[in-house]
This record gives sequence, C-alpha cells and structure tokens, in this order.
Amino acid sequence: MTMKTRKILALAAVAATALALGACTVGRFAYNNASPVVTYMVDDYFDLSGNQEGWVRTRFERLQDWHRTHELPAYQADLRDAVARTERPLTLEDARWVNKTLRAYYKRMVDQALPDMADLLMQLEADQAQHFEQRFAKESAKIEKENKGDAAEREKKRAEKLIDQVETYTGRLDDHQRDLVRGRVHFMTDVSQMRLADRQRRQHIVAELVRSKPSKPEMVAGLRKVLIDTDSWRSPEYTKAIAKRDEEVAEMMVQLAATWSPDQREHVQKKLRGYLNDVSALIATR
Repeated sequence: MTMKTRKILALAAVAATALALGACTVGRFAYNNASPVVTYMVDDYFDLSGNQEGWVRTRFERLQDWHRTHELPAYQADLRDAVARTERPLTLEDARWVNKTLRAYYKRMVDQALPDMADLLMQLEADQAQHFEQRFAKESAKIEKENKGDAAEREKKRAEKLIDQVETYTGRLDDHQRDLVRGRVHFMTDVSQMRLADRQRRQHIVAELVRSKPSKPEMVAGLRKVLIDTDSWRSPEYTKAIAKRDEEVAEMMVQLAATWSPDQREHVQKKLRGYLNDVSALIATR
C-alpha cells in the first residue's frame, strides 16, 4: 500500500514508505523520484547528519532495486486479478483479498528493510534518539487532538474520511450511497483510541531498543517484533477490534459495490488499469 512513498529506513517512516511502495497508488514519477523524498522524511524524524543522509539514500535505492525486481511483478499480477474481480459483482472474499494482499506487501517490504533499519537505529547519537521521541510524541499529540470531541463528532469524521477514500476509486458517490456509508460507520467498531495507545506502546518499545544498544541480530529481532509480529505485544482487545473493524469495512464495501452505477464501475476499473500501466512501465524500465 500503503498498503502504508503508506511512509523506509527509519522506524517512524517505515509504515508510510512501505505502504506507499507496497500499495499501487504510486505513479511512475513518484516511484522513480522516491529516494530524496524518503531521505527527507527520515531526516525529519532523526535530524540526520550529512553522512547519514547519503547513507539513507544509498540504502533506500538498493531497497527500491529489490522492490522493482521482486515485488512489482506481483503487483502487476494482482492488479490484473483486481480488474477481473470488478467485472463481476464484488464478494466478501474479494474485499478480504484486497486487505490481505496489501498487508502482505507491507510485511514483505518491511522484512526486507529490517537490516538497514537496524543499522540506522544503531548509529543514532543520543540527541538524534531524543529528536525521534519528541517528533513521534508530537504526532501522537496531533492524532489525540484530532480524535477529541463527542462520539457523534468522531463518527462523522470517520464517515467522511471513509467516503473520501472510496470516492478516490469510484468518483463521487450519490446521496443514497453516502448515507449507506454513514449508516454502516455508525455500527462499526471505533478503534481510534486503541490505535493511539498502540502507537504510543510501539514508540516505547523502539525507544527502549535504541537506548539499550543491542547487537544487530537483537535489533533486527526487536524491530521485526514491533513492526511485523505485533500480536506478541499488542493488546488482545485491540487485535480483536481491528479484525472486527476490517470485516465490517469489507461487508460495507460489498454492499456499496452492489449500488455502483456503470460509470462508477468503469471509474474503478480505469483507476486500477492506470496503476497497472504504471507498474508495467516500471517493470519494463528496470
């Protein structure tokens, strides 16, 4: 994505970079010019020295070479599959497949990047580690502020955000379709507060890793735990809530897809074919 160029070599940037490379929402220009963007993002979180900036750029370009060779062909096949799935009524299996596929992209990308992430964290000076903690805490405070308000206000924000995400693919929804989304959101599991607590817990684990100065194998294992093997430390309640929410979103998408007009279905297919053309062109130039 985006799943997650959804944000690589720094912990705070890894989710967004991996998802942006992993999901198929990145155009050719953005993909080919990702290196300076990622370097800027990592610098924003860690206040890199001049030598470190060059190091991050070199390591990211190596990672991107791997991604172009090993991952883009998988995206190409999956996008062809996705287009085929939109030529018939969307099923719950289709909606689950999308979520599962994007998460697999993220996990493979992060797993490949772990040794370089470990190297970066191990070379941080104390002031850089502190800069990271302050930057991460600032983001958490911003998220907490955005989640303030009564239940009705938070629900409205979640519904409008989901509508915006859907319309990226379908074009504008009609009033009935928008009401359908809002109605489903009303009964969806709200994970916003648990997500914030999970984020703060993740920050604490990483900060402890950086402070303890472990060996590289231990650092890689620690990062894998916090970024991939999350069930080993994550709240069981949050794990269950995420799974429930994901299923609720999948059910909503199936119901909504049944109301698509021919133009909306064509809009979805055009969007997917555009991603497919971008990925195919990137493969051809590797």
